[in-house]
Amino acid sequence: MISIIRSTTLDEQLFSELCTLWQETGIANAARADSLESIRHTLNNGAFLILAFEDDNLLGSAWLTHDFRRIYVHHMAVTPNRQNQGIGRQILLEAASVSRELKLQLKLEVHEHNPSARKLYDSFGFVELIGYRTMVRRSID
Repeated sequence: MISIIRSTTLDEQLFSELCTLWQETGIANAARADSLESIRHTLNNGAFLILAFEDDNLLGSAWLTHDFRRIYVHHMAVTPNRQNQGIGRQILLEAASVSRELKLQLKLEVHEHNPSARKLYDSFGFVELIGYRTMVRRSID
């Protein structure tokens, strides 16, 4: 049976499992600087991890942060051999529950070449922000 858990703590073991999941799903990117410390900092300041487990096996994740207007869904991922089995839907249902509780909109980014994820997000009422491009300045100097 799959368990969906909200967590505001992160130990080294779970961080390692998350990094493996993010690597397996292709969403890991060193330029994002997602360190144990940076994620812990967000968790200490109102963020959540939503985790999907079967027994003790991590199957999926989403990392939710917010700016008091919107909840940002980061690193939504399900292990490749368990994709398209409803696990992502369960994680997103929990994210929507957090959204209702905090009375904040949900926002996420999805790669244009990820039709399965786009279909899932469409089914939850997410809409594309036409005319906008996501931009980031990675350099901090």
